[in-house]
Amino acid sequence: MTNEQIRHIMAEEIWLNYYNKYLYEHKVITEKEYIRMCNVIATHCDRERKKTRSDRE
Repeated sequence: MTNEQIRHIMAEEIWLNYYNKYLYEHKVITEKEYIRMCNVIATHCDRERKKTRSDRE
């Protein structure tokens, strides 16, 4: 995994978490939806990290 790939995944995760929190704080989504999306974001980013690791090997 290159540094660029790592940074891209981290930036994506930060942005998605920020936007999810923004939606929750502005009452666009419920707490249940907020928690669910936190889990989806974490799972997605973990998969991307594993995928880029396996591509490198």
